[in-house]
Amino acid sequence: MTTEPIAMKTLIALTLILACLSSTAATLGDVSPSSWPTINVSAEPGPRRFVSNHRGLFSGKKVAYQTTVAETIVKGPDGTPAASMFTFAHVAKAAGSPSSRPVIFVFNGGPGGASNTLHFGALGPKRMTPFTTAAQSDPKTPLIDNVYSVLDTADLVFIDPADTGYSRMLPGAKVDFHSIDGDSYSIAQLMIHWLTVNNRLDSPKYILGESYGTLRGVALARDLALANPKILIDGLVMVSQAIRYNGPTSIARRSSLDIVYAISRLPDAAALAWYHGKIDNKHQTVREAMDQARAFGRTEYAEALLLGNRLDATGRERIASRLAALTGIPAAYYLANNLRIGDLRRELLKDQGRVLLQFDGRETESASASVPDDQRDWSALTAGLTANMERYAERDLKVSGLGTYISVVPDPYRYEDGWSYIKAPAPTLDVVLSEHMRANTKFRLLVTQGIFDATSSTGSTESLYAMLDLPGDRTSIAYYPGGHMLYSDEAGLAQFTADVRAFVTHRPLQDAIKSVSPATPSP
Repeated sequence: MTTEPIAMKTLIALTLILACLSSTAATLGDVSPSSWPTINVSAEPGPRRFVSNHRGLFSGKKVAYQTTVAETIVKGPDGTPAASMFTFAHVAKAAGSPSSRPVIFVFNGGPGGASNTLHFGALGPKRMTPFTTAAQSDPKTPLIDNVYSVLDTADLVFIDPADTGYSRMLPGAKVDFHSIDGDSYSIAQLMIHWLTVNNRLDSPKYILGESYGTLRGVALARDLALANPKILIDGLVMVSQAIRYNGPTSIARRSSLDIVYAISRLPDAAALAWYHGKIDNKHQTVREAMDQARAFGRTEYAEALLLGNRLDATGRERIASRLAALTGIPAAYYLANNLRIGDLRRELLKDQGRVLLQFDGRETESASASVPDDQRDWSALTAGLTANMERYAERDLKVSGLGTYISVVPDPYRYEDGWSYIKAPAPTLDVVLSEHMRANTKFRLLVTQGIFDATSSTGSTESLYAMLDLPGDRTSIAYYPGGHMLYSDEAGLAQFTADVRAFVTHRPLQDAIKSVSPATPSP
């Protein structure tokens, strides 16, 4: 038997592999790049590292796991150390090869928010209960075992960006990570370091980001695919997505001419009106109320908005009357406001003197006592989260000497004023996401949405993802009976974590909006 056929087969195989690699590189090169350089620098381990061992019961399975709170020194493009960043990694001591076990990198948003909302609200081995706005501000809110954590299925790495958690910019740092691309540069570097030192480069790799963290997730998928070494992410979970958000200036430019935005508000208003009893919630489900609003928005309402000032008085009155029936806001309001919903949070319960809270429209406060969101005491609002993280870190994880844990920067609105978003001619992140999904053909997307979210709009999410050029077989949207933190009550938490498990193990998602109860009427 001669060796020529074997050699020829080997040569052909190598040629095909090189061709595939060349094709992938060319395809990934078609993705619009970051304004920052390609990542070629290597982060380094910091001197502070705390390791502890634990056991837990998650989704009915007993899991032994190791928690590592570790410092990583992230560098600027010139290789100079720039930030000390911390991760909380929970890794199961599972049988078999770690390379077969998914790892999920988790962070919150802001910008300027730490990861402890997702840590204690949904995914970590401990959770705060309850997880209402009031509970998050109360240092006495207890931590309990989180039986819903996905540690039975995947390892978890919680990331706190610079300025949050225990992470800090280094004194004298000459680099500024306060931008979409700079923030991604720093965190991508940290992720590559964690995967490398923990021998997990071959593991299925997922990103889970909330709110602003969904922008970060798209930027990271892009930057990691072009980094050295190249990291292809298997999937992204968006919690309360916001990828079209491009800073406060964009919000100020919204006008009555934005027809899609006006239409997309109707399902949000219908869901909240249903919950608060402003429309019939006894003879129709919340899904039916939202579906009616969607159907009206796509048909008669869209036509009326397109007609604009050409719509006659009779037509305007008819549309306003129908809007009132769908949303519980009086027809007179719509007639006075060009048939559009303005500030839903203040208008829905105006007759009761109540205002919907920023993140969960099921929660309310007195209109007379309400203050603008940018004037709230955010340290006080997160005092319970902060106290629990510091207690948990010290008592359970044996962490010491790291100073104060920052759940959210003290003045997040002013902090954001110093943040750089995308500038023309660079494409917005929805375009980048479409490009990346075409380039990385294994990349999958799960968009999760709370139907009572008063910040991230259900309707806007639906309209955005309907218009994007995304492969349908790799894109899913899941709905939950919750607010911005869609896992804040137990029903939403159970379904959300079940969906995360399903997503990272390539199983079908379940329907979360089955039986949702409206608010209990006040006596």
